[in-house]
Amino acid sequence: MSVSVTSQTLPILNTLNQNELIVYDALKTMHISKCSKIEVAEHLKTCIQLSGAVPPTNPEFQFLVDFVIRNYGIFKLKELGAAFELYVLGRLDVERNYGSFSPKFFGDVMAEYKKIAVQVRNKVQPQEEVKELPIKIDEELAIDDELKWWRQSKKDWQMINHQIFDYLWKRKLIVMTKEEGDKIKEKVKLSLLGKALKPKDVIITDYQLKILAKKYATMIYFNNLKQ
Repeated sequence: MSVSVTSQTLPILNTLNQNELIVYDALKTMHISKCSKIEVAEHLKTCIQLSGAVPPTNPEFQFLVDFVIRNYGIFKLKELGAAFELYVLGRLDVERNYGSFSPKFFGDVMAEYKKIAVQVRNKVQPQEEVKELPIKIDEELAIDDELKWWRQSKKDWQMINHQIFDYLWKRKLIVMTKEEGDKIKEKVKLSLLGKALKPKDVIITDYQLKILAKKYATMIYFNNLKQ
């Protein structure tokens, strides 16, 4: 790891320990939300290698990339590698994962990493700096934008933002029974198995299935709307 040092940054660097320096360097990169899918995928490959966990199958990996872009866009790109470097060094309170590299495991690592990242941000930012206001999501606009994207896209339902389902559900625009929900989950499984080169290697967690089912249900809703 290399950290650029200037006369302005030296006083700040002197207040940081070795763990915090790793974070400090990562914080100077671009937000994940502004990076390409390829860039995020490459950094996630590094995370997987560092973790020592069982690598996900290709469908699982593609889901993970989408999951990270959708839910961790506020983090900087190199924070992914920084988090798993600290994990390897034993600096995070996360149990060693000898199973598969899952979204839950990724989330556990990032949750612990965030505690250190917050400490670093508090040290490097002026105390008098006005704190950023929480981002308020215009749900109606989000629904409209997603619908427009869907109608103009290549119809890859797995790329639909699963949070749109929650907005639609809250407005009772999507209503379904448990049985209907189970049928959608079965359709999702069949879709994944059909696209996999080796169906027997496809492993999907309950959490992944829930998220994908939301995407699939949103697709059905969008397709039933009149142009």
